[in-house]
Amino acid sequence: MNSSDTPLSQARRALEAERSKEARDLLGPLLEARPGMVEAWLLLARARAALGEDDAAREAFGRCATLAPKEPVVWLERALFEGARGQGGQVVREARRAGVAQALATMVQAAASGKGARATGAGAATRADLAALSQGGNLRAVEARAVPLLRARPGAAVWGLLAQARLAAGRTGPAAEAFRQGLRLEPYAVDLRLGLVRALQAQGDVLPALVEARQAARMAPLLPAAQLIHGRLSLQAGLADRAAAIAAEVLARRPTDDAALALAAEAAMQAGRAEEALAHARARKPDAPAAAAMLAKALADAGRAEEALAVHDAHLARTPDDSATLTARGQLRQSTGDAAGAEADLRAAIAADPRNGTAYRALAYGVRLAADDPAVGAMQAALAGDLPAFDRRMIDYALGRALQRDDPDAAAAHLAKANASMLRSYPHDPRPIRAQWERIATRDWPLLRAATETSGATAAPIFVTGLPRSGTTLVEAILSSHPEVAAGGELAVLRHTARPLRDLLAGGAVPDEAALRRAGEAYDAAARRKAGECTLRLTDKSIQSFLEIGLIRAILPRARVVVVTRDPRDTGLSIWRNHFHDGTHRYAASQEGIADRIGLFHDAIAFWRQETPGAFHEIAYEALLDAPEEQARALLAACGLDWDARVLSFHERAGRVETLSFAQVRQPLYRSSRGGWQAAREEIAELIAGLEARGLVEG
Repeated sequence: MNSSDTPLSQARRALEAERSKEARDLLGPLLEARPGMVEAWLLLARARAALGEDDAAREAFGRCATLAPKEPVVWLERALFEGARGQGGQVVREARRAGVAQALATMVQAAASGKGARATGAGAATRADLAALSQGGNLRAVEARAVPLLRARPGAAVWGLLAQARLAAGRTGPAAEAFRQGLRLEPYAVDLRLGLVRALQAQGDVLPALVEARQAARMAPLLPAAQLIHGRLSLQAGLADRAAAIAAEVLARRPTDDAALALAAEAAMQAGRAEEALAHARARKPDAPAAAAMLAKALADAGRAEEALAVHDAHLARTPDDSATLTARGQLRQSTGDAAGAEADLRAAIAADPRNGTAYRALAYGVRLAADDPAVGAMQAALAGDLPAFDRRMIDYALGRALQRDDPDAAAAHLAKANASMLRSYPHDPRPIRAQWERIATRDWPLLRAATETSGATAAPIFVTGLPRSGTTLVEAILSSHPEVAAGGELAVLRHTARPLRDLLAGGAVPDEAALRRAGEAYDAAARRKAGECTLRLTDKSIQSFLEIGLIRAILPRARVVVVTRDPRDTGLSIWRNHFHDGTHRYAASQEGIADRIGLFHDAIAFWRQETPGAFHEIAYEALLDAPEEQARALLAACGLDWDARVLSFHERAGRVETLSFAQVRQPLYRSSRGGWQAAREEIAELIAGLEARGLVEG
C-alpha cells in the first residue's frame, strides 16, 4: 500500500482539512488493530477534542502519555487542549513533576496559557547576537551576522529574526523559507507561524497562508492576533461563516476590539447580512483605520447609497488625499451611474497613490482609456517597480482592458499574467461544485419531486440565472424597468435560508408542505430585508441559481425563472477578460476552468429541461439583440407581467449596479461584443478546445 493511502495518513489529511469525524472513524479500527501507535492516539485525541468529546479526548491523551511520556508533541498538544478549557495549569505542573527539559517546560506553559509559544532556541547565538539581530535595519548586516550563526548551530529564534529582516526588506520568498526553517526546529512557535502567514500573504499565496493561519489559531486560541488573521484569511478565501464565528469568539472576550468588529462587519457583508454588517460597522471607533470606508460600504450594501456617499464626502473633507477612500467613492459612483464623478475620484486616487492597483482597475473598467492616457503610462511605470502581488494583479487586469483596442497582443499578455496570479492565490478545484450538483440531482431533487403537497408560500420573485457575462444583468435591467418590478441584484440568500430544508433532505426525508412553505417564506423575508423592504416583485440574479431550479419551484411555486444563454465562446471570452472579486469565481482564472463551468451550466439546464418542462423561460442574448421588442414581450409574458414599452428604455432607468456590467446597462442595446471570440481565437484557443471537447461548439 502506498504510504499516502494508509489509514493513518488518511486520518491525518482529514484532520488537517477539519473533517474531524472522518478522522475519528478512520482511527478507531486502526487502534484496535495496533494499540501501540502513539501518533494515531494523538490524532484521535485531537479529533475528539474538535468534536467536543472532551472526556474521550483526555482518555486518548492519557494513552499517548503512557506510550511516550517524554515526547514533546504529546505534552504540547495536551497543553493546548487543556489550556483552551481553562485547565492548562494542571498540565504545566505535571510536566515539571515529570522532569521535562526547561525549554520544553517553558513551551508547555506558553501553550497552556492559550496565547501560544514563542521561538526560544538561540543555537550558536549569544545574547549580544540576539540583541543586535533584533535591531533589524540593513538586511545585508543582518544576513552577515545570522548566516554564520545558523551554519554553526541553528536556532529557531535566529531564523525568526532573519526572516523578519527579509520580510521587512520585501524579500518575501526567502523570508518564508527562513520562517519554515525555524518552524522545523520549533513547530509550536506561534510567532514564527504568524510570520510565515504574513510572508505568504505578501506573495499572494492566500490558501497556503490560510492553512498556516489555521494552525496558528489552533495553537493560540486566546491570542487575538492569531484568531483575527485566521478570520481575515478565511474571509479572503470566501469562508464568510467561519470568519464571522471567529470574530464572534473574539468579541465575546473583547467586545470593543476594533479589528474583530471590522472582521465581523466584512463577514456579514460577504454573507449578504446587510443590517448586521451595518451594526458592526457603526460599533467601530470613528477614528479607527478605514472605519469611514467600511461604514460607507455597509450603507451601500444596505441600499443606502446616498448616505454612503455622504460618509465618504465627510471623510474626504478631512483627508482629501486618502487614496483608498477616493477609490471607494469612485467605485460607488460607478455603480450609481455618476461616470464623470467616478472618473475624477479614481484619477485623484491614482495621483495620491500611484501604486493603487484597485483604482487603476476600476478606472480602466469604467473609462475607455487611450494608449497615450497618463494612467496607462503610470500603470506601466508601477509594474516596473516592486508591488504587492494584489496590486500587480489589478494593474495587469487594468492594462488587459486598456490596451485591448490599440495593442491586443500586449493586452492578452497582461490578462494572462493577471489570471495566472489569481489562480496562484485562489486555486480552482472543479470537484466540489460537481459534487454539489450531483447531490442536488440525485439526492435532493428526487425527494422534492416526491413531495405530495405544494408549498403555500405566496412570494413571486423572478430569478434571472445564467453564466456571468451572458446577459443576465441586461435581462434584469429590462425586467426592473417594469413598474411592478424592482431589481434585487445578486441577493445570495437562497442557500442560507434553505439550509433547514437541505438538512431534512440530507436525512432522506420527503418534505411536507410546512417545510416547503417555511423555506419559501424564509427566502422571501431575507430577500426583502436585503432589498430594503421593497414591496414590488423582486428580481434575484444570484450566481449558481441555475443549479437550484427544482428547489426554487418546490418552495416558491409562484416564482418565475428566466435562464439567459449566449454563445459559449463569447461568454467564455468575456469571463476570461474580466476581473471578478478575489476568491469568488475561481474557475474564471483558467480557460479550462471556464470551459468546465460552462459545461456544468449546460448539463444543469439540460437536466432541468427534462425534469421540469415548462418551469423556466429561456432567452438567448443574441436573439434579444436581434429582436428586442419581440423578446421583451415574451419575457414579460413568461413572468406574468403586462406589456410596458418602458422596458425597452431600461438604460435610462438603471439604478445601482454592482456587477461588471455597470456601464453597459446604462447604454442602449449594442452588438459590438457579439462574435468577438473570432478575433480572439488564438488568445482563447484552450477555452475553445475545452468547449469542443464537451460538445458545446462545433470544431
